[in-house]
Amino acid sequence: MKAETNIYSEPRWAGLSEVLRLAMPAILASISWTLMQFVDTAFVGQLGKAPLAAVGSAGLWSFVMNTFVVGVVGCVATFVGQSMGRSRQEDCGRYAWQGIYLSLAAGVLAVALWPLAAPIFNLMPHSPEVQTQEIAYFRVRLLGYVFVAWQTALASFFQAINKPVIPMLTAFAANIVNVVLDYGLIFGKLGLPRMEIAGAALATVIALAFQVVLLHAVFMGRSMDRTYGTRSGFAPDWAKMSELFHIGWPAGLSFLLDVVNWGVFTSFIVGSFGDGALAAHTAAISIMHMSFVPAMGLNQAIAPIVGQWIGRENIPIAKARAYTAMRLAMVYMFFMGLLFAVYGPVLIRTFFNDDPAVVSMGHVFLMMGAVFQGFDAINIVLMGALRGAGDTRWLAVVGAVVAYVVFLPCALILAFVLGFEAQGAWLGATVYVILFSGLVFRRFHGERWRHIKIFRADAASLNTAPAK
Repeated sequence: MKAETNIYSEPRWAGLSEVLRLAMPAILASISWTLMQFVDTAFVGQLGKAPLAAVGSAGLWSFVMNTFVVGVVGCVATFVGQSMGRSRQEDCGRYAWQGIYLSLAAGVLAVALWPLAAPIFNLMPHSPEVQTQEIAYFRVRLLGYVFVAWQTALASFFQAINKPVIPMLTAFAANIVNVVLDYGLIFGKLGLPRMEIAGAALATVIALAFQVVLLHAVFMGRSMDRTYGTRSGFAPDWAKMSELFHIGWPAGLSFLLDVVNWGVFTSFIVGSFGDGALAAHTAAISIMHMSFVPAMGLNQAIAPIVGQWIGRENIPIAKARAYTAMRLAMVYMFFMGLLFAVYGPVLIRTFFNDDPAVVSMGHVFLMMGAVFQGFDAINIVLMGALRGAGDTRWLAVVGAVVAYVVFLPCALILAFVLGFEAQGAWLGATVYVILFSGLVFRRFHGERWRHIKIFRADAASLNTAPAK
């Protein structure tokens, strides 16, 4: 086994430099993706309160239904990162291809969900006008399911081979396409039909498809093939696909449960208190994405960084890099929380809605968000670090337990039993985020993940090694 490097012998800013080098492009790409959703919401908000409420709920559920596949293929970063750490570059392209093949399952899922769209949204306690628009938006977004998963697999590959600028630039290009098509398809400009909320969904689907084309063109380039075997390694490899799915399915399940819980929270709990509460919630969440998204960029960056250092058998540096990323996220999210608490009404009124009741309620939500911002930074970054180590099953099990024992019960009790309505639901969410951050930090700090073997060959050799 390689000797573990003493982290204190490194140059002082080595860790910060490495994290920022990979994280900044990922952060900018994540901001670009969020800007895409932000533009959709801002444009649709000009159509009225009902479309604004509908795009928030339907946008969330269109994302929810595809998260299992996205979570699985996102673990391409884990395998490519650890392969890079072991100097096995030829395996990097092969694992990316297995992620692409698994992403095709999203198309099957989309076909299955199409006839279920109306029953799903008819169950929600929303007005008939909102439900009709939710169904229209959701069905169009189904057309982009394969593109979302394919983009995730390729972006994870580029992130893990230390080329995060490539997905960043393609995300920028896709964003430009989305803004132009949003303007044309929502309002009937530029010679395009007026589709209103469905136009926002179609613009997003086309932009995602455009990004996948760009990413795959670079992936298949001659230099990529020469170093990572991206052309020669295209054949299905059932052993590698099995490895990816073995680590990926708990990550996908964890991701799915997390967004399902927030979907239930949004549509069935907050949505029970009327279109105004749902609109305020949509506006607050959209504004808070300005804080969440850079942290998600750090999440995407830290998974391959941790994976690479584990591949080099250097646990102390893997751990130090994760803590560096966590501190960056905590500082940023703390100051963004102050901004939301002080300027919340201005932000909601400027970008989304000038209804006084919506603005007032949205500001209350933003102030609660300001309280849990720093704790959520711990969750977001260290969950990425655990994923990079392959510790996905713990995240799935503990995340489910805490969600169904703390998050949703607290939200229901505070909202309905104690009568605090939507504000009470948000208070329950605040308690959940703070508690979960403590559990995630304890798991990562305890280093149980250092013994996980993601490659079957390693596990087999460990099991057959003679006892000493």
